[in-house]
Amino acid sequence: MSAPFDISQFGIVAEDEYPHPFSPDHMDWNESYFFDWYNDDATFAGHCRVGWHPAQERLLFWLFVYHNNEWLVIEEYRLPFSALTLNNDDKAFSYSGWGLECSYTPGQPLVDGKLSVKGFARVISGVRLGTVLPVAVDLQLEAVAPPHSRGAGEVESHSAEGYATNRYEQPMKAQCTTSIAGIESVFDVRGERDHSWGPRPWDMEWAFLVINNEQFSLQATVVNIPEWPAIKMGYFKPADAAMVNLTDVDFQVEYNAASPEQAVSGTIVLTGEDGSVIRADMAAVSGTEIDITHTFAIPKRTEYRRSLVRCTFDDTYQGIASPGWFECNRNIDSGSSGNH
Repeated sequence: MSAPFDISQFGIVAEDEYPHPFSPDHMDWNESYFFDWYNDDATFAGHCRVGWHPAQERLLFWLFVYHNNEWLVIEEYRLPFSALTLNNDDKAFSYSGWGLECSYTPGQPLVDGKLSVKGFARVISGVRLGTVLPVAVDLQLEAVAPPHSRGAGEVESHSAEGYATNRYEQPMKAQCTTSIAGIESVFDVRGERDHSWGPRPWDMEWAFLVINNEQFSLQATVVNIPEWPAIKMGYFKPADAAMVNLTDVDFQVEYNAASPEQAVSGTIVLTGEDGSVIRADMAAVSGTEIDITHTFAIPKRTEYRRSLVRCTFDDTYQGIASPGWFECNRNIDSGSSGNH
């Protein structure tokens, strides 16, 4: 069965679905998979990231589930890399140990697959605040467009001589079966997945937005790397037209440092290479902060937050109000404020 789109439109090939060879000479080499999803009314959403730092001999795992005003969180940042299994029994990766199981099993590469997670999550908001509950997630996903990539890039700190380094993002729809404290629910969801490999220092600021609904999907990113011009990129994919690169990303966003649950609001303006302009007002539904202090050689806190948002579009898509994910990382000790 052939894919309903050209998976190689942006230079990604089927083999890129799976883990890649890594350079042992780069302490910040990081290969990661992440998955974002949400339902239509933004009452259920999730974010899962699995990443490994081979030279640091550790596996990073986090799962955030939002359901009926509760946030449930698993954060594991020092799992042994030696316990991670790669490219075995049809699984791209799998881990099992000490109360946590996770795996990703591709079906047709870059077309469909299944993420499975089982563990114990701490409730960090809602009526069961502070409790630890058993949680399981099965995300049976199907891509709705090609994997998008702008190539390996030219940033020296993100490259490694003799090794492939790249990333892609891909919009998806999925059926998500979730069990929380023994109560099972099934949701139809949309979202995006990401796969990245190469040296990945975290000492930079970034913001990105993911929106995916029946009319269109988009991903927009602004990255600020020290001593490097701002990088603005992403894609826009109408349901009935080809995916195009974004040529400009303007996040006119106000950040609320005092409230991770209501961390962002503002306006987004995106420009496609075909001349299209997409505008929307953005407001937070809920959100939380994620700990990445341990990713820095000298540990420090940055304002790294994930917000479930709702964007109300105008112009061509006037009247559409769509949930999505907005992520940002800000160096709060450097006086960062205002817009990205």
